[in-house]
Amino acid sequence: MPPPFVLPLSRSTEPSLVGGKAASLARLIAAGVYVPDGCCVTTHAYEHCLASLGFAAADRWRDALRRSGDERREDLRRCREIIRRSQLEGLVAMLLDVLAANNGIKERRWAVRSSATNEDTAHASAAGLYHTALDVRWASIAGGITDVWASLWEERVVEYMLNTGRDDAPPAMAVIVQPLLQAAIAGVATSIDPVTGHARHVTINAVHGLGLPLVDGRMAPHQYVVDVQFGRVIRHIAADQHERLVVAAGGIAMEPIPSADRDRPLLSDSRLLEVAALVKRIEEVLRTPVDVEWAVEAERVWTLQARPLTAVSAASEITNDDCEWSRANFKETLPELPSPMGLSFLERFMDIYIVAKYRWLGCRIPSRLSPVRVFAGRPYLNVTLFHVLVAQLGGDPSLNAEHMGGTPVRSAPAVQPLPWSVRLRAGWLMWREMRRVFRRSAGSFGDMKALASRYSREGVRAFSLAEAQDRLVELGRWLDSREVTFGIAAGAGQCLQVFSRILPRWLGTDWRRLLNDSLQGQGTVISAQQIVRIAELVQAAGKDPVACHVFRAGWTPGHYRRSFGGSPFVSAFDRYLEDYGHRGVGESDIMSARLADQPEALLHVIKSQLEGASATLEQISSRQEATRKHALAAIRARCGRRLDRWLIFRWWHRRLSRFFSLREANRHHLMWYSLAARHLLLRAGELLADRGVLVSAEDIFFLRLEELEALDDASTDTWANRIEKRRAEREQWTAGPAPDVIRSWEDPVDRLLNPPLKRDLALHGLPISSGMVTGPVRFVKTTADWSRIRSGDIIVAPVIDPGMAPLFGIAGGLIVEMGGTLSHGAIIAREYGLPAIANVSRAMSLLSENEEVTLDAAKGIVRREKAASGP
Repeated sequence: MPPPFVLPLSRSTEPSLVGGKAASLARLIAAGVYVPDGCCVTTHAYEHCLASLGFAAADRWRDALRRSGDERREDLRRCREIIRRSQLEGLVAMLLDVLAANNGIKERRWAVRSSATNEDTAHASAAGLYHTALDVRWASIAGGITDVWASLWEERVVEYMLNTGRDDAPPAMAVIVQPLLQAAIAGVATSIDPVTGHARHVTINAVHGLGLPLVDGRMAPHQYVVDVQFGRVIRHIAADQHERLVVAAGGIAMEPIPSADRDRPLLSDSRLLEVAALVKRIEEVLRTPVDVEWAVEAERVWTLQARPLTAVSAASEITNDDCEWSRANFKETLPELPSPMGLSFLERFMDIYIVAKYRWLGCRIPSRLSPVRVFAGRPYLNVTLFHVLVAQLGGDPSLNAEHMGGTPVRSAPAVQPLPWSVRLRAGWLMWREMRRVFRRSAGSFGDMKALASRYSREGVRAFSLAEAQDRLVELGRWLDSREVTFGIAAGAGQCLQVFSRILPRWLGTDWRRLLNDSLQGQGTVISAQQIVRIAELVQAAGKDPVACHVFRAGWTPGHYRRSFGGSPFVSAFDRYLEDYGHRGVGESDIMSARLADQPEALLHVIKSQLEGASATLEQISSRQEATRKHALAAIRARCGRRLDRWLIFRWWHRRLSRFFSLREANRHHLMWYSLAARHLLLRAGELLADRGVLVSAEDIFFLRLEELEALDDASTDTWANRIEKRRAEREQWTAGPAPDVIRSWEDPVDRLLNPPLKRDLALHGLPISSGMVTGPVRFVKTTADWSRIRSGDIIVAPVIDPGMAPLFGIAGGLIVEMGGTLSHGAIIAREYGLPAIANVSRAMSLLSENEEVTLDAAKGIVRREKAASGP
């Protein structure tokens, strides 16, 4: 049986017979996609008509290739004239037979489109090469078909075939005949970002009316980007459109767009999501990224054409733009706006001491991912990257948010675990790293404190600029062989991974509360010792009449030593500053002031404890010990006769306690190391200010680490302008908040910064230190707020900054917007026994100062007396 001349579009499945465009539409119809019904005039019909005209296509094609310029153009013109002489009465009759199910065929308007055998293929799209006829009356249908056939013999087609290396034979031409849609809106969409290849970004261009002016490039479209992963529009670039192409009584024509239509959005978010979902569905059916022409008629989205995207492919690796980001873990130890120098230290630390360690274990790290990214001056952790790393090692990445703070990755990429051989090797390397931590940490900690002594403010006073720069380089190399953060974090994370798997089955749903309580008051967490030392200072002040008088009457600001005179309290206070004065709020930023720089904030804490009913040292110790013993007894009872469970728990419990202690000791001593670097930087800043390169010594913190080596390579004005610009940016960023989580880096800023508030009677978060307490809300953002804290207040803060530890002796409870069970502040709060809840989203906005709340830290609930009125 010879091939048919005409096929229903739904049966046009063979590309050699119907061309690439018709074959794609047939696949879409079979998949249930809305495509205007119609038929296809096959390549067999084209070839038969050429043969009846005595037109030898292969010979004429070779002749055209041999010619050039005017000679080729004239030859091709004669070819088109011959093809247009085709007599198609019999073919039109066949069309009528195939379309017989359609009523009113002759009254309809028709779209006649090309479907060449080299069109819309995986190798070449031939987009825009061939003729499309819209608004064809049935009486002119034969002319529409021959015009499409003839368009194959245009000079641009020959040039295209030569450029793509497919000029050995002419393509064959099929023709699609469909009813013309009276589109209200039309456009083109790509299933991936055609520039970056991001697979989750669908780009959509749209115009009023028919889409021909857009396809022809005669009209600028509205441009949209839709993130299909999170179902939202992330970009819209509007176009100034005053006309549209419509189907009018006399044919298609341009008409003015009514002002009412121009003023309202061309496409609603719901319609954009519908188009994006359609395009992704087509990509799935055709199994390739696609470029889709679509139109809206009668509130339905129709597909007119779908071709493979040949000039771009989906990105093979995820990129930073595909990742989710969180301020978790950074926000608790850095100020709201870290300095450029602090950010460069952070980026270097994460690259060299964290991510490089995972690579050492054998993890595959996509080349275009970084662990840190900055938005509005704030650093964000790449939580998608750490999800991938933990999953590769066979761990449970869903626990990352609980351990580090923040929220879980909402859309996790597929991760292939590492082969068992690699994971076994990684396990051995991690065990070896943990052993190194146990063996060498004490010595490294002592060396860090010695560095702070060696490079004290007085110790660096005689250094030249070159000497200060050299010592900073040496400090970086010095840390390379002594850094133990990764081993400690890995050890604590390993313990919590084990407990998360076994304790729910052994202890029940409240296993977190029991575990948190069992970790209280062991006396081994150096950061929590601050609280005990503050309590000692309160006792010393209470026994000293001079100190009691000064705390009642007040001291001279900036001259507290003169106010206390020769009181023994001052000596005890100085010893505290010697041990803890290098700590501070936002202490991971090298620019941040230390407690020794602002001792009066500590004096206000002591004053509040003297005036309030603060717990004594004995009461603190007794409470912590009772809580710990009660929790351990409950755990032992729930293990029942299973002695093996109890022994396993105790082994891992001791190990976790040790790693928690090491984690805080490491931070405590890293701050000595940071202090040494701070003194060297300030010395360099002083010398540069003397030369006029900087205005003040503190300006050096507005440079980045790598810029220190280039200070002599640029003019004074260059550095001054750079610093002035960064200070101005900082002021601008201070004016507005930043989101804690970014799930799409291209989100509009107003969506990120101003999500709607929901003022419920109960807020929920992650319990990190159990207990129940009722008290007034007190916001704490900086050390300036410390003087307002009174005994029993419920501190509400963005994060648990470890530098806030002195306040824990006064506060009744703690609520923070972000934090995790492994965070430094959580370890301190748990050790002290302060009821605390983390990850209470937007607590600083939802709660009000002085509002009475009940904090149930065992269940992670903040209960309010009544919901505050909305904004």
